[in-house]
Order: sequence, then structure tokens, then C-alpha cells
Amino acid sequence: MSLPSIQRVLLQSIAAADPEGHFVEVDNIQAYYKIAIPQHHQILLQNQQPLPYEPHKPVILCLHHFLGNQYTWKFLMQPLADATGCHVIAYDRVAFGFTERPVQWEEGKNPYTQPAAVEFAVQLLVQLGYGTKKVVFVGCSAGAAISCSVAIRYPDLVHSLILIGPSLKPDDQGPPPVARHILGSASGRLFLKAILYRYLPFPTLYHDINSISEWETVVKPCNRVPLTLPNFYEAVSLLMKYFIPLEILPNKHVVQRYPILYITGDDDKYLHVDKHKEAFDELVAGAPENAVIEYYVLESCGHLPQDEKPQETLELVINFLRKLGVYSENRCA
Repeated sequence: MSLPSIQRVLLQSIAAADPEGHFVEVDNIQAYYKIAIPQHHQILLQNQQPLPYEPHKPVILCLHHFLGNQYTWKFLMQPLADATGCHVIAYDRVAFGFTERPVQWEEGKNPYTQPAAVEFAVQLLVQLGYGTKKVVFVGCSAGAAISCSVAIRYPDLVHSLILIGPSLKPDDQGPPPVARHILGSASGRLFLKAILYRYLPFPTLYHDINSISEWETVVKPCNRVPLTLPNFYEAVSLLMKYFIPLEILPNKHVVQRYPILYITGDDDKYLHVDKHKEAFDELVAGAPENAVIEYYVLESCGHLPQDEKPQETLELVINFLRKLGVYSENRCA
């Protein structure tokens, strides 16, 4: 039996400070995730009683934005689990957070391509035992593009799509090609090291950072600690090197089959609200008359509504899922 890599041991030792975090191996990569289960399920487990078998219940999977990590879902996970009766999972995508960052891989197994990110999300669910469940995908920015791509590639897997500040057009899914080429080089890694720790999380992703509680004491550290871990800058550079935008809108006829909730902020400095409206109109053009599709703009909100307007975002998500019949019959007060 081979010994675990130094990177794995280090990631596990640092992540151990948070007892809610766990690791699972997906395609030979150690992935970091958290899971929230309904409070009434927790009570049953504490009393050593079996959980109810609810085949009609989907599982909810949250996918964070570029340069983010699962911490961004901190305000949504448990309330969403309690309100819906679903298990809610958030994980660190490859290259981010506490998930392992390989710099070598077998031929055809490059983990830093966009199609690999789609496959990784699906295989993570399988490894966690949810492979037969329908999935509510909650994706932010680039995570929304991955969510839509899962729907396109695995149409039988998806229950619904909740797109938060989504990047759906090729030009919106990442830096322009020239910038990606530079960031994917050795000199680009030096630039990343010089800029990211100083400025991450980027204030421009928010309407007003002063409205975010514990910005200095909690939010900054939770975004910056992963930058100090092995292979972070190498992984981000590799992600840029192999980045090819996902084709979402050309396959919108598949995406339109599912209930869609689209949420954006009115002060999104990364993708202006007008661009969001344009992308939304293109996404839903030609949708069936009975399609369940909703669009909301949150006031005084930037690119990350789940961070800046968590309660408003949570209410929109819960109300949307309730309309689809996803709610908890045993919601704890």
C-alpha cells in the first residue's frame, strides 16, 4: 500500500480544523466537501434511528465561482437543507480550496479542462452515494456554466438549475484568450502570486464590502488560506492554459427542458446586469410555453449574491423549489 502524498497529508491536517469538512477521492483526486442534512435527519441519527428513504427527493449540489471555494455557500447550506428536506453538498472545485491539485496526470486525464470539471461534479455525486438521485444544481458564475453543461451532457441527471450571476457566454466565462495565454505561462504564475494574495477576495465582485459581516476576520482568511497550500498558483495557471469555454447557449434547447432560476445583482461589475438580461433572453428564447423559468435582479448587490444578499438569495431559491414540490414536511422550527 503506497503512502499518501505530502500534499494530501498537509491538506488533511489543515482542513481538520473544521470538523464539518470531509474528503472523498474522485478520479484519483482528493476532493474537499461539506454536506448539510436536514435537522430532523440529524435528530434521527443522534437517536440511532434510520433515515427515511425518500426516493422523490433530489440532492442539491453547489458549485462555486472561479477563485472561490465552498465557503461561499456558508449561509445557504443548512437553511436550504432544513427547508427542502434535501441533502445539500458543496465542494472545492479542482484548483481551488482544499481539493488536491495534481501537476501530473495520465494521458487523457487532464483535470484542468472544462469538460473535466463537468465530469468531476458527476463523479463526486457517485462517490458520495447519490449517483441515482436527481440533482438540483446551484451554480455561481463559472459554476453555473458547469451546471448547465452537466444538464447538456447528462440530461437524465438534472432536476433543476439555479444560476447565480452565471457566466454563460464564451466571452464571459473567463479572461480573454490573450490573458489566459499569459496566465498559463511561468511568468503568469509569478503575476498570480504577486496579485492574488493581496487582493483576493476581489472587492469589485461586491456592491459594498462594508455590508458583509466579518469581512476582515473571516471572509478574507477563508478565501486566502487556500492560496498558501501546495500547487495553488500552478493549478490556477494550468486552468488558464487549458481553458476552453463551455458551449451553453448553442445547446440551450437541452437546458430549457429544466426549471431555471436566474439570479443576478444590479451592480454586478464583472458582468453588467444588461449583459445578464441579454444572456437570459437568449437562453430562454424559444423555450416551451410551459417552461418554469424565473429571473430576478437583487438591488444593491454585486456578482456574488449568496455572499452579499444571502437571505434574499435563500428565499428566492426556497420559494422556487417549493413551487417545484421540493419542501420539507418535517421542517424544524
